[in-house]
Amino acid sequence: MGTSRHNDKPVPLPPDDLVPPMPTAEEFAGKVALVTGGTDGLGEHLCQTLVSFGTDVFFCGRREDVGKRLQASWGPRAHFVRCDLASPGQCKAFVNHAGEFKGHLDYLVNNAAIDPVKPFEEIPVEEFDRIISIDLRPYFVVTQAAVGLLEKGDGKAIVNVCTTNYLFGWEGATAYNAAKAGIVGMSRSMARELGPRGIRVNIVSPGWIMTARQLAEKVSEPAKRDLVETQCVKTLLTAQHVTPLTLFLLSQASAGMSGQNVVVDGGKFFY
Repeated sequence: MGTSRHNDKPVPLPPDDLVPPMPTAEEFAGKVALVTGGTDGLGEHLCQTLVSFGTDVFFCGRREDVGKRLQASWGPRAHFVRCDLASPGQCKAFVNHAGEFKGHLDYLVNNAAIDPVKPFEEIPVEEFDRIISIDLRPYFVVTQAAVGLLEKGDGKAIVNVCTTNYLFGWEGATAYNAAKAGIVGMSRSMARELGPRGIRVNIVSPGWIMTARQLAEKVSEPAKRDLVETQCVKTLLTAQHVTPLTLFLLSQASAGMSGQNVVVDGGKFFY
């Protein structure tokens, strides 16, 4: 639809036989991934899956005992680093440590979050700042520190984990929703800026996923029944429903996608 803004050179089409393959375990073998979080929930399942595919996975958390236990159970390709993501310095040290392994990163998944529930008028500014410091700021700090390492890798893919909650205004989660909405805006700006460097940035927004922590702390039987009733897919969703999509967005099968927010909520809402 016109010539480039920068020059008049024609833009070549890709070869006719360039069809991105569907993702396989072999694609991830020998690669290096960095995942924030990883000691429970979605992050844990993703890390375990990547390790089983032959990926070296650097994952972090504040609970060293849990991280070390998972590292031991997953084997030598799992690399746990204790890290408080609310500390920009520790975020950068985590990335630098992973970068020393092979001198590059192939994949980055920003995943860690907290989700306290409290009425809007009762949230102190200090608590708001704390939620932002864990749920949003590390996505910026970690990605900024990782860009140079991703450029040197083959995967060149970032997936930022978000949520559907901010889209429908989940009550009692104002700070959490603010952080998650920020992830979408930030991810799309990252996609624009990093695209010329060969790096893709996409977003996964899960609905209510039945992780062990959610089941223990927040999910009741009436809530389960209501959730299934209001979804198109008549089953509860688990991490096993989210990991395949994340792998797809990391893989070359999604080579034509960047800046996209992909929802996994069983068809509860249409966005």
